Amino acid sequence: MQKNQPFRSKLSLRKKIALILFGLFLFLVFLEVSLRLGGFILSSIQEHRNLQSIKQKGAYRILCLGESTTGGQYPRFLEEILNQRNIGVHFSVIDKGAPGTNTSTILGKVEYYLAEYHPDMVIAMMGINDWGTLISFEAGTVSKGVLFIGSLKTYKLAKLIWLHILAKTRETGFYKVNEDRQTPGRIQAYLQGIRLQEAYAEVVSAEDAFKKAIEINPRNDNAYIELGWFYQNQGKFSLGEEAFKKGGELNPQNDNARYGLGWLYQNQGKLSLAEDAFKKAIEINPQNDKAYFGLGWVYLHQEGKLSLAEEALNKAIKINPRNDNAYIELGWLYQDQGKFSLAEEAFNKAIKINPKNGNAYLELGRLYQRQGKFSLAEDAFNKAIGINPQNDKAYGSILVLYEKMGKPELAKKYAQKFDRLRLGYCILATIENYRRLDGILRKRNIKLVCMQYPVRSVEPLKEIFPDRDGIIFIDNEKIFKDALRNSSYESLFMDSFGGDFGHCTDKGNQLLAQNIANTILKEVFNR
Repeated sequence: MQKNQPFRSKLSLRKKIALILFGLFLFLVFLEVSLRLGGFILSSIQEHRNLQSIKQKGAYRILCLGESTTGGQYPRFLEEILNQRNIGVHFSVIDKGAPGTNTSTILGKVEYYLAEYHPDMVIAMMGINDWGTLISFEAGTVSKGVLFIGSLKTYKLAKLIWLHILAKTRETGFYKVNEDRQTPGRIQAYLQGIRLQEAYAEVVSAEDAFKKAIEINPRNDNAYIELGWFYQNQGKFSLGEEAFKKGGELNPQNDNARYGLGWLYQNQGKLSLAEDAFKKAIEINPQNDKAYFGLGWVYLHQEGKLSLAEEALNKAIKINPRNDNAYIELGWLYQDQGKFSLAEEAFNKAIKINPKNGNAYLELGRLYQRQGKFSLAEDAFNKAIGINPQNDKAYGSILVLYEKMGKPELAKKYAQKFDRLRLGYCILATIENYRRLDGILRKRNIKLVCMQYPVRSVEPLKEIFPDRDGIIFIDNEKIFKDALRNSSYESLFMDSFGGDFGHCTDKGNQLLAQNIANTILKEVFNR
């Protein structure tokens, strides 16, 4: 009997551990449910208010957000189509699409738009101009599990507690880096850490790390500039402006502070302020080729200043003959002017400088395609894909090219590759900003409508949101693919800037508007 006693003791200990773990699991489940219940109650109240808002007399306001595919495009047809349905509600459509913008810029202006226009609904079709980290949404991958864990409110609460504990242990000296080594190298370590954190959307920790770098050395102007770039990427333009200006105050000769301000103003559409900031950076450092590049970009987007843009870009190239991006912008300028030989020369120079610049091959391919030089375009697109097999725009461009060349089998082959790529990945900035937009609108009881670009699947857009309740998704894939079977590509699109799609013609925009109206009337008004 005594020989069995140790076994029973060990078994009893295991049971105790199992009970403790089970109790901890139940506690975490209860905590998660409680945290989500609070959000559910608020969401229910918002939905009730939304129904009451729809019943009120007066115009039902719809705010359209996006890039050049929105600005001056489908919104001008949407209001007319909705009001023609005569459902007893008058619709007012507000078009705030802006060419050349990105989701961070759009989010930076949302609060102003909401206060100015008081919309009942926001339609967002955005993300084509975003760039940054690609994260996988493929089923069964680690990334999806990480996204799920990151969405848990208990995880976020534990993360905040852990960061607080780390801060306290450093303060008490239990865990710290040698305080006698407060050098720029140590600050750089913080900054490098933050860039890794940004890649995994650790936004709160990233901001704290930048602030820690400033705490170590309050007069480090470069730390303020890095913080300014961080805020700008988050769409927090007022905080970014403040950080850039602080860096400039600490060191009036730091041209990068003005350079950062230039892009910040440019992202807000404040082109005159951006121009002044880039000029100030050049005044401080006449050899700052990046500032000349920024100035050229600003001039490119101002009417009647193409000659100034060409001059600025050429100056950037003169200072730094290896500035391949300046050559690409110069190629864009020449292509818009119809100077195809000069555009070709500029794109080829960018490729010679940097043979791994896939965008240069992509733009060269589009130039050839525009001129009907299909074999050269095919070669350029394939090189862009070879450099970056994840370049969805290159896949989209080549499938459109094969359709124009009368090669449906090849077009189908690349369409399948393109669809798999698009379904599997999404840009990190797009994900974060769509989620931010959802959060902002939920707090104000404003209906969010997320719309996918023409011919593209809506599934990656749906995957962005852990909680899809209350969000309306508009799928423009089927209607455009069906339309393309019965009409030419050129009848629906004016170009192919997005690879597999481009800016819509009037016919394409009317197709978009009709699909939006049908979805809204069905999902919101039960018509």
